[in-house]
Amino acid sequence: MDTVPGDGAYPRRERRGIAPVQRIIARMPVPVDELTNNDPFPVKPDTNKYEVLSFLVAHHKYGFTPSEIAARTDLSEASASKAMTRLFEDRLFERAETIYYIDPHRANELKQRLVSLDSAVQRFEKAPDDAYAKQGWEQEVSSIDRGERTESTSEHSKTAEERAQALIADIEDRRAEK
Repeated sequence: MDTVPGDGAYPRRERRGIAPVQRIIARMPVPVDELTNNDPFPVKPDTNKYEVLSFLVAHHKYGFTPSEIAARTDLSEASASKAMTRLFEDRLFERAETIYYIDPHRANELKQRLVSLDSAVQRFEKAPDDAYAKQGWEQEVSSIDRGERTESTSEHSKTAEERAQALIADIEDRRAEK
């Protein structure tokens, strides 16, 4: 008797007539990575594909032709048809002759994907501008290398002691003005 690779607790009977290598291959577990699809979601916000998929998900109990979708969205019939063809090729919905529809078992998953896309867009739009996006930001940051000093006139490049002395001088000047 032999066992399933990796666990040893479940003996299996020898199969006669199968070569030993074939038996090992037939019983090898399949890595989960090979079973999952890691392709990125093929729809981006503010595209025709997004518009069509959003419409079909919102009306997932019905099937539509490209001209019907064009009439109910801001897309031309040609744009709707092209987007629908691409979405069908991406396997995001089904087609029966010229009618496209969302598989009822996938409607909730696709809705969640679209909601996720919308959330990402909203977060990006609300995020403050990144300080590192400024031209020349590198000059404002002192080097982390002890042997290397950057030449900068920025307030951030002063030592803590220099900043403290400047602050004290500023306070004394304000007191003198009173």
